[in-house]
Amino acid sequence: MPFAWINGSFVDEDTASISVRDTGLLHAASVFTTMRSYAGRVFKLDRHLARLRGSCDALFVPLVQKDDALADACAELLGRNGLADARLRLTVTRGRQTTDPLHGPRLEPTTILTAAALDAYPEEFYRKGMTVIVLDEQKLNPYDVQAGHKTSNYLSRFAALREANRRGGGEALWFNVHNYLQSGSVSNVLLVKDGKLHTPPTIEELRDAAVKAATTYPKSNVLPGVTRSVVFDLAGEAGIEVVRRGLTITDLLEADEAFITNSSMGVMPVCRIERKALGKDEPGPVTKKLMAAYAATVAATA
Repeated sequence: MPFAWINGSFVDEDTASISVRDTGLLHAASVFTTMRSYAGRVFKLDRHLARLRGSCDALFVPLVQKDDALADACAELLGRNGLADARLRLTVTRGRQTTDPLHGPRLEPTTILTAAALDAYPEEFYRKGMTVIVLDEQKLNPYDVQAGHKTSNYLSRFAALREANRRGGGEALWFNVHNYLQSGSVSNVLLVKDGKLHTPPTIEELRDAAVKAATTYPKSNVLPGVTRSVVFDLAGEAGIEVVRRGLTITDLLEADEAFITNSSMGVMPVCRIERKALGKDEPGPVTKKLMAAYAATVAATA
């Protein structure tokens, strides 16, 4: 039976339990990060933990374990489950609230780590590019306190993915209430135009005066993705300029290339927006260059 790690202890995943009064269960008061391991090592674990702690601080979710303890838990969990190339999820909830007669209400937070064999995307997607849909029925609210954070409130995103699958796509692209492109349901979005990368900015990036001037909306729903950040590093090394700005549906449809990123898929080319082909309807040169650079970075750190 696979193991999970909960609050410092390894337990049988099939018999693991948390309180029925855990606020993560009752109110989705939790944040998480999804990580990828290669050859038994978690890729860019430090960046995942830094982002997770930032979300915990912003949303008042206590993360009591130190980074070293979490890193050790990742390594041991992979070993106990006999996994090398795997998908890990680290979830932190506000836990169960109790009342201390002396100190008043207090939280007993819950930290959960799981690891499972990777359910990889079809190789054909990387060769021929993915088809994505534009989501019309739902819009992201950048004024929500959860905006820009990876919380467990994922029902709307799963509904969008199901709609994408029904319409022959592998991802659904979201726009905000101002009708500007933000993300996929489970990914960051990057466009290529005239050899430059264009991407909607995160909350932190919007604090830059130049980025703010190029973005007509004041707040963002964009997650500061770990894979996204690695792609930016690789683009810089390759001399590819990254432009952070507000992107419209026209920018999307007129892009030369597009790709999406997350830790499970890496760099995934997007070649069709529903029935509209981008470029030559195949992964473009900038996308392929960054795919190769990403693969090399993974191989060098595994």
